[in-house]
Order: sequence, then structure tokens, then C-alpha cells
Amino acid sequence: MLLIYATVSVWRAYRKASRRATELSSYTLEEATELERLTAQLNEDGFALEHTASELFPKLETLSTFLGQPLVAASIPWLLRRAMRRPYRRR
Repeated sequence: MLLIYATVSVWRAYRKASRRATELSSYTLEEATELERLTAQLNEDGFALEHTASELFPKLETLSTFLGQPLVAASIPWLLRRAMRRPYRRR
């Protein structure tokens, strides 16, 4: 009788462990699929960002060279005041 009870208990434990292993395996597969999708999306976004940076950085370098000139840098506040239609305040 004890042997039958032990066999049934072992069989139930085996089935429970097998069921949990199957659930864990399917969960792992879902997560791996999601990670693969996210990796592909990040690669695409990274490529787009790299392409944008390769176009934008030379333009920013040219603009910073232009704005770095003393006369241009001194005239920017005046241009901003004129653009906002505010006269120069004298204190």
C-alpha cells in the first residue's frame, strides 16, 4: 500500500514539474521573441540615428564656425531684440 501511495505521489510531482517546465519554456520563448523584436527595432533606430547624425553634424560644425566669429556673436542679442520687436533698454 505504501509503495502505491509513493508511486502516485512521485507521478503527481513529476506531472507538476513537467507542467511547470512546459510553462517556463513557453514563457522563455515568448520573452526571447520579444527581446529579438526589441533588438531589431533598436538596430533600425540606431541606424536611423547614425544616418541623421552623419548629415546633421557637418551642418552644426559649419553653423558653430559661423557663430564663433566675434561680429556675429556680438550681433545675436541685437537680432533677437529686433525679431521680438523689443527696443534696446538703456539703464
